[in-house]
Amino acid sequence: MFDVKKMIEEITSKKEIKNISFTGVGGSLACFYAPYYYVTREAKNVTTSYTSSNEFVHDTPSCIGENSIVVISSRGGNTAETVEAGRVAKKLGATVIGMTHEEGDNGIHEVSDYVILFKDLSEDVYEVSKTGYILRIAVETLHQVEGTGKYELMIDAMKKMNTLVPAAEKAIIPEAIQFSINYKNDNIIYTMGSGTAWSAAQQQQICILMEMQWINSAVIHTGEFFHGPFEITDPDTAFLLLKSTGKTKPLDERAISFLSQYNHHFTVIDGEKYGMNDLGEVSEYFDYDFHTAMLGVFNNLLADMRNHPLSKRKYMWKYKY
Repeated sequence: MFDVKKMIEEITSKKEIKNISFTGVGGSLACFYAPYYYVTREAKNVTTSYTSSNEFVHDTPSCIGENSIVVISSRGGNTAETVEAGRVAKKLGATVIGMTHEEGDNGIHEVSDYVILFKDLSEDVYEVSKTGYILRIAVETLHQVEGTGKYELMIDAMKKMNTLVPAAEKAIIPEAIQFSINYKNDNIIYTMGSGTAWSAAQQQQICILMEMQWINSAVIHTGEFFHGPFEITDPDTAFLLLKSTGKTKPLDERAISFLSQYNHHFTVIDGEKYGMNDLGEVSEYFDYDFHTAMLGVFNNLLADMRNHPLSKRKYMWKYKY
């Protein structure tokens, strides 16, 4: 296991950290939303940004400089936009922490001051997963720089996720089977969420439904649902709502109440049914991880039911783009 605490201690001993920022693409951007959200809610002085890699390259946030930590991620290690974002950050004097699943020489190693090799959540324990590491980086930074961030509660919650997630993945199988049966013929599925669960809903939209299943989709923040999107609701409109366990839960419950009256084709994944309340007041920072893990069960069954493997592509990796 990579020693994140020691790394942040080393960085903060060399420079004053005033900013921690996150940049990536696709799923590697989505996984940054929870730590970004955490910093925006818990920091007193440390600033943050959350930016798609190519946007970071062409329109770099002004907060990036020698007092910044910039965290980048690329599963294979060579995502061109993300590697270039790391290069830009280094030129501005930032300390770059790179995340990758692959060992050996690659672009992430080239542009990063520190490289962390993560494992998939299904391979090992939560703390060595991608978001486990990234969230720990944010937690340690706030704790060491300004003494904020509910440090003990966050560390305790990370340990609880080690057993909570595997148990929930097994317990949720009946719900996932029902979902795969009910949604196998839908051509449009809307995903919904709030808090850090919104990012899991957004990742489900772009990376799974659109990329891996070729199903038209859009993500709707439940706080925005009643400001336009709810007008597309019909009895058979397909919705998948990822319910928050934190302070934004009332937004989700309002949407659920409406759908219960006017729609008969919605699914809610509720972390409270599977032990997320055991994480206490910091549970909202782990909703992304919980929902992403549960959706892993849902998506494999949906792909099987539709006879459309998650690995199937029309354009990705096949053409120059």
